[in-house]
Amino acid sequence: MKVFVIGPSFVGKSTLVERLSGGKGVGTLSVMDDRFQKLVQVFNSRKATPLQITLVDSDALGKAYNENKPTRVFQELAEADAFLEVSGGLIGDFLSFTDTTLRFLSIESDVISRRIERLKKEVATGKGSEKELQVLTKALGFLEEGTPLYAAGFSEEELKVLRGLGLLSVKPRIVVFNETAENHPDEDSLTEVKAQGLPFVVVNLRDDDPEELNRKVSRAILDATGTITFFTPGEKETRAWPLKKGSTVLEAAATIHNDLARRFVRAEVIEWDRLVAAGGWKEAKEKNWVRLEGKDYVVKDGDCVYIRAS
Repeated sequence: MKVFVIGPSFVGKSTLVERLSGGKGVGTLSVMDDRFQKLVQVFNSRKATPLQITLVDSDALGKAYNENKPTRVFQELAEADAFLEVSGGLIGDFLSFTDTTLRFLSIESDVISRRIERLKKEVATGKGSEKELQVLTKALGFLEEGTPLYAAGFSEEELKVLRGLGLLSVKPRIVVFNETAENHPDEDSLTEVKAQGLPFVVVNLRDDDPEELNRKVSRAILDATGTITFFTPGEKETRAWPLKKGSTVLEAAATIHNDLARRFVRAEVIEWDRLVAAGGWKEAKEKNWVRLEGKDYVVKDGDCVYIRAS
């Protein structure tokens, strides 16, 4: 998962990336998860790989947009799975995220308008998708009314069409209010972020405890992106994996390795806390706590999974 950190200068973007990942510009956030740590301890794993999120400190929305290069902004931000938008910090402007909403609307209106013009010609000749044209026309109407696409109530089928264009305001976006000893988010900023339907966290990026900061931000990202965690614990390695909520165990197998999905037979599944209580796979099987599940089983957050493959 790749998360772009956006926001104006002097709000704390670089500080966020550095404190959460140790990197400068780009870094890897290793998600703090007590469940994972307990599994590592039970199995005395030689290798422990926590859930990881790539953080990218991006200035594209500011610099490129101010240079009147919206296409470049779109291209640079389109690869993000989600956005962390920092506001407040040294400038003390906790409402700066509203400017991003307006910029997203402006960029997307331009992108969708051009796509609609091309689609109309393609549909007229029988080569274009009438369905796509309907969805984009509907989306353009919301944008012209000032409504971000994430708040427009599109169906999952319609969202697939919009995601295919890499539209920015369809992507999850979390506002990080970076308060300081002198500056705190006021009632106006809290009211506005709630009105826009944006998830948010309030932190002090410079002074907060690193572990608590990690937990707050990583939990906000996972919740906003609809991501759950499943585990593959063992003596050799215990690893945490990200998975879209509602995914099957076959999709979980593909997350680990495509070959496991192609050769899938069954999955051994147990809740993380029951595996910890048992003391290991062998002990859990002796208690008949481990279930055999088929490819259509929907993985739950915290499941421990062992894939049987041919």
